[in-house]
Amino acid sequence: MWKKRLAYRILPVFSLLGFLLVKGLSLTLRTRFSGEAPVRELLDSKSPFVLAFFHGRQFLLVNQLRNWPNTVMTSISYMGEIQARTLKMFGYKTIKGSRSRGGARVLAEMINNIRRGRIGTFAVDGPRGPFREVKPGAVYAAKKLGVPVIPVSTSAWPSLIIESVWDRYLLPLPFSRALVHLGEPIFLDRDLTEESIQQDCRRIGRALEELEADADALIGRTRK
Repeated sequence: MWKKRLAYRILPVFSLLGFLLVKGLSLTLRTRFSGEAPVRELLDSKSPFVLAFFHGRQFLLVNQLRNWPNTVMTSISYMGEIQARTLKMFGYKTIKGSRSRGGARVLAEMINNIRRGRIGTFAVDGPRGPFREVKPGAVYAAKKLGVPVIPVSTSAWPSLIIESVWDRYLLPLPFSRALVHLGEPIFLDRDLTEESIQQDCRRIGRALEELEADADALIGRTRK
C-alpha cells in the first residue's frame, strides 16, 4: 500500500518530466506540416471534426497541435494519469476512460465535446491494440454527429522505432527533420449499424496506413 501511495505522490514529477522531454525535444526539431489547407478551413470556421491517428505516431502531435481545441481520451491507469497531466500542461482537455471501464460514458462525453465545437482526437487503435486495428469509437462519433474524419500521421528522420512496445513507437532524434502529414477529410454516412461501422473502420485504417507511408516517403525515412 505504501508503494502505491508513494507512486501517486511523485506522479506530478513524472508528468513534469514528460512535459519537459516532449517540449525540449520538439524545440530541436525542424517540423513542417503538409496537407493542412482543409483542416485550416475547418479550424477557421470553428467547424468540429474528428482527428484520427495511429498509436506510435503521436509524439510530434503533442507539441505541434497544442493550440488546437483538442479533447483526448486517456486510460484509467497510472500511466494514463501521467499522460493526462502531461497533456493538460500542453493545453489539451482530457477524458479518462476505456472500453471496459465506462466506455459508453466516455464516448458520450467525447461526442458532447465535439458537438460544442472541440476536436475529438482519437488514437484509433488504442489503448492497447491490436496494432493498426481501428476501434469503432472515432467512427461512431463522426457518423453520429455528421462531422468529417481527418486522418493524420507523422514521420521524422533520423528517428528510432521502439520495437519493444506494441505500437512500434516512433521517436524523433534531436535536430531531425519532422513532418505532420494531414489527409483529406473523410465524410462518412450516418448509418450506425455494426456492419457499416466496421466497414468505415477499415476505410479509416487504410487511409492512415497510406498516409503513414506517404509521410515516411516525404521525410525520407526508409520503411522496413
